[in-house]
Amino acid sequence: MKYDKKTHLVYRFFIWLFRICFFFYHPSKLIGRENVPEGPCMLCANHSGFADPLWVFLLLNGDYPPWSMGRNTLFTKPVLRKLLPYMGSFPVDRDNPDLSAVKKSLAVLKDGKQLLIFPEGTRVKNGKKSEPKSGAVMLAQRAGVPIVPIYITHGRTPFCRVRVVAGEAYTPEFSSRRPSGEELEQATKEMMAKIYALGEGK
Repeated sequence: MKYDKKTHLVYRFFIWLFRICFFFYHPSKLIGRENVPEGPCMLCANHSGFADPLWVFLLLNGDYPPWSMGRNTLFTKPVLRKLLPYMGSFPVDRDNPDLSAVKKSLAVLKDGKQLLIFPEGTRVKNGKKSEPKSGAVMLAQRAGVPIVPIYITHGRTPFCRVRVVAGEAYTPEFSSRRPSGEELEQATKEMMAKIYALGEGK
């Protein structure tokens, strides 16, 4: 699970390009970078716009992107198929059980890397509700890594200020090494509550 020099150069080029574009279109306030561990962790954020991964990249400001899952249909488009791997993305079938994506995710975490996931699974607009998936919590539990909740401003409009906030890393507690579906579901709800709490009153 290693990136090469070309990945670094392409990624940093696009990060600076995004930074320049967002400076005018979406002035940003990035908070809590110090809360993200240097070692392996699950980066879990709310999801309301196509550019959400880019906001997390800007928050982290690393030399390489965190690994992340991308909808498999995106990899059928010629330009994205070539670009997404440089953004650390690998395909996942969100409509069916995808064992290969699970294995890839666990390998990333066990290799000491960060994994970015949007537990809501799809973009959720302001005022709407979603049924977040428990996969993020399950992966963190299996790999034995902490979760970092990240909030990204909802309801973005042109030229509005965007806040990206990373909360403190934490480790969900379970009654055993093999948590039940109910425990995973409850832990997922608690995780989403932590994410959205980062955006309250701001």
